[in-house]
Order: sequence, then C-alpha cells, then structure tokens
Amino acid sequence: MLEFISSRVNDFNISFFVNELVNASKNLGILEAKIDSYQFNGILIPMLQAKEAVSSMYIEGTQTTITDVLKSELDPKTTDDLISIEARNHTKTLIYGAEYLRSGKFTHSFMKQIHKYMMSGIIAPGLENTLGKYKLKDNRIKSSTGAVVYNPPTASETKKYMDELLTFMNNSDDNLHPLIKAAMIHSQFESIHPFSDGNGRIGRVLISLYLYKAGVINFSFFYLSEAINMDKSVYYRMLTDSRTNSLDEWIKYFLHKVMVQATKLIGYIDSLNALYIKTKDTVKDCINSPKFDEIIECIFTHPVLNANMLEDIISVSHGQAIRYLNVLEEKRVIVSNDRKRGKTFFFFELLDLAGRI
Repeated sequence: MLEFISSRVNDFNISFFVNELVNASKNLGILEAKIDSYQFNGILIPMLQAKEAVSSMYIEGTQTTITDVLKSELDPKTTDDLISIEARNHTKTLIYGAEYLRSGKFTHSFMKQIHKYMMSGIIAPGLENTLGKYKLKDNRIKSSTGAVVYNPPTASETKKYMDELLTFMNNSDDNLHPLIKAAMIHSQFESIHPFSDGNGRIGRVLISLYLYKAGVINFSFFYLSEAINMDKSVYYRMLTDSRTNSLDEWIKYFLHKVMVQATKLIGYIDSLNALYIKTKDTVKDCINSPKFDEIIECIFTHPVLNANMLEDIISVSHGQAIRYLNVLEEKRVIVSNDRKRGKTFFFFELLDLAGRI
C-alpha cells in the first residue's frame, strides 16, 4: 500500500544529496538572473514551451520534432493531427496553470482542469468520459514488456490520497526545501496515478508549476522533460524504487536533472542572444523599413513561416510579405522549400539551436 506523503518527510538524508541540492539551487539562480536581464522573453518563452511539448511527447512515445510542431501552426495537415493537438494542449495547460497559480492554490478542480486542457482530443480511445476526472476504474503501471510493475491506489482511494497530496503542496510552513519537496510531489503524484490517462504529462507539468508557485523560479517555463529524456529508463526505475525504498536516490536523481536542465538553458539563452544580434546585423542593411524589428521578432518566434503568417503578424500586404521573405532568403537567413506557390520558409539556425537544448 502506498504511504501518505506526510509520513515520508523524514524518509531521506539530506547529506546524501547536499552537493546536488547546492548545485541545482545555484544554477537555477544563475538562470533566473540570466532571464531577468534578457530583453527578448517574447522570443524565448514560446520556443521553450514548444521544446517542452516535444520532449514530453517523446517520453510518451510520440516521435516528432520541434520543426514538425512549428509546421503544424501553418497547416495542421502537414503533420499528424494528434501531434499538433498535443503540442497546443501542452502550451495551453502551462499558460493556464501559471496564470491560475499567481493567486490560486492547488485544488482538486485545478488538477482536473489541467487534465482536461492537456488531454482534450488525445486521450486514449474509450476513456473520453474520464476527461477532467479522477480515474473511474483501477489502473496499473506496466513495463515496456507489459508486465505489471506497480498497482496504484484504487479508484475509490484516489481522492483521499489526492486530498493529502494537495495539503502537502499548499503547506508553505513545513521547512522543506522546495526542490526537495518538488521531487517528493512528483514521485507521489505518479504513484497515486490519479487519472486514467495522462498522468506522466500532468506530473511533469506540475514540477514547473510547483516550483513557480513556491517562488523557486519567477518564470513558469522551467521544464525537466528534456533532461529526463536523456535516460528515461533510469527515470522510471528511480520512480519505482522511490515507492518502497528511501527517497535519497530519487531526490538525488531529480536534483541532478534540475542542475543539468538549468545549465542547458543558460547556454541556450547565451546562444540565442548571439544569434539574435548576428541576424539583426545581417539584415539591417537590406531591409530599411519601420517594420524591421517586427520582422526580426517574427522569424524568431515563428522560425517556420510563410507569407500569409508574416502578412498577418506585421500587418503588411501579401506582396510586401513575399518581398521581405525573399530578401531574408537572399541573405541566407532563412531557406524555403521547393514549392513555387505557397512556400514555407525555415530559420534553420534557430531550429538547430532549439533542437540542441
């Protein structure tokens, strides 16, 4: 039987992972300072949200790329429709969650709402009636071979376990370091497995949302899916072990992933800034227009675009949008596909950079 989380607050030895805790906290502080001084969050945030959607989908077995997700903004038919729906759902869930938690608490209705946002249109066939609801039937966690590795609390027990978890999440007076607490919350949520489908996606989103609510980060887009993808079999094993063993190894693993991801994002922001300056310098002599800054921002926020998109975003004629895109292609800032009509343009330097974070 799964222990309640309040009974596990002493089920670890902080000295076992103190170095990881210090390094994770330090790197998050550096990242936060970097973001606070960064001038172009309108560029940074959408790309990080798209990247997290791709990484989370990959953990769930959906093979896609950030280019595919961005192409779906132009025409959902250019990629699997479920992929474009899932990517949009993921971003919508993150935005809603952060806005709500600026003043709200973690509640049952909040959990059910983010499940509804995340899983609309993609929930497993036959489970449509469970959307935005805790599980109606008992569920099992199975290995890749189909063997049952864990039996979560039953459907009838789910509410009492979630009651206790929500109380723990909302308690700011327990003197637990928020990063340690985030690790415990993620493990407990995945162990309760409160929904019929989507527990992994919701559990990973809750990491970012809890750290945001706890004030560890002032931005709601620090995501761990990419770091988890580096060794997701280890992630699943650590989660399984955390249910019956001491929490030491799980917390140490979690803190290491926080440190790794923060380091990657620090490097990404530096590289993004360098690319932004380089691109502006390349284009400034060939586009002498009041729309110059808007054009640059557009290609950084929409690195897969066409003339219709540019026309709508910067409010110019279709012909003018085509002329701007042609100039950018002549300067080798963007590259088009081979179509004579309705060309799609790709800002490959940014797409390559995003693919490496």
